[in-house]
Amino acid sequence: MTSTIWDHLKFIDSWWHYRIFTIQDIPLTIGNIILGILLLLLARRLASITSRIIIKRLQKVVEDRSALSTYTIMINTATLVLFVVIALTVAGIPLSIFTVIGGALAIGIGFGSQNIVNNFISGLILMAEKPIKIGDIVEVGSTSGTVIEIGVRATSIRTIENKIWIIPNSKFLEEAVLNWTNNDQIVRTEITVGVAYGSDTELVQKISLQAMDELLLIEKNPKPRVIFHDFGDHALIFKLVFWADNTKIDSYQECRSQLRFKIDKVFREHKIEISFHQKDLHIRSSIPLEIKSV
Repeated sequence: MTSTIWDHLKFIDSWWHYRIFTIQDIPLTIGNIILGILLLLLARRLASITSRIIIKRLQKVVEDRSALSTYTIMINTATLVLFVVIALTVAGIPLSIFTVIGGALAIGIGFGSQNIVNNFISGLILMAEKPIKIGDIVEVGSTSGTVIEIGVRATSIRTIENKIWIIPNSKFLEEAVLNWTNNDQIVRTEITVGVAYGSDTELVQKISLQAMDELLLIEKNPKPRVIFHDFGDHALIFKLVFWADNTKIDSYQECRSQLRFKIDKVFREHKIEISFHQKDLHIRSSIPLEIKSV
């Protein structure tokens, strides 16, 4: 009975120390791999607990949501890497194994993972340089909205229709990006209105300024302006320039819409005609036209 148990123990010991391959004269056995997997699972758990503790303390100091999101990703990554290195060292697995794995990954990247790596690196650049932050109103390509999350691979934007767009981070570095709120929440916008030729232009300026002054969504400082923009083909073109606080409105379209309603009302009250596209037809003929009345 004793010899049988001893034989089993010898078999398990030989199986545990069975060498799979050698890296830099260090043998890698089945035991190393099993122990490494168990320690990696433990490392992941410890990294999660440690990062949560650090982040909770950091939340009491850092108020900027965008900076806090960046720090959270960095802390999670750093703690995970730290505990993984410790786990591999304890398990007796040499870190030089990542040289082999890295070479294999490089081949995979060359065959189709360029976009993933590109977006990952772009995400790190966005977190470091901070050209956009959580809460910013941005336009990239044909998409515009509020930044709600900046990840290591993609950035989430909520549009005015409450749609969530997931945009690869590389887009923010490769394409032109308009950040409406990069330095300030107060942004400039405008509408265009055309009045008929012969209208009292000074009256147009006066009542337009009054209309903008009465709207609560339009800021009083900087002051709104009325610009006589051009003599159009069919109208005198005016631009109504004003400033609005994006924290008070859901969209600039709403602000412009309210101003257009107001302008239409006050122009009708003062009998100022808003011009529209029209054509006059002049007929020239050497032969008299015959006109019959029925």
